[in-house]
Amino acid sequence: MITGTDLLQISLARVNMDRTDLEAAGVIDRGEAGDKAWLNFGRDMDTFILKLPEWRRAALAEAIHRQAGQAVELSH
Repeated sequence: MITGTDLLQISLARVNMDRTDLEAAGVIDRGEAGDKAWLNFGRDMDTFILKLPEWRRAALAEAIHRQAGQAVELSH
């Protein structure tokens, strides 16, 4: 079960991710090939996530997990 604290960490991780994070994770393609995906991510993150293929959604989940973990480590 996701707690309120978990939800906050997930949301903070999502909004603090930049294009290089998504490219490094394999969520979007690097360079011009990823331009449209990056614009869609910024315009409507929820719809962007819903339309991702499963393997990219899994990559995004892992990137968010890593980002949220870093935020928790920094808060201690």
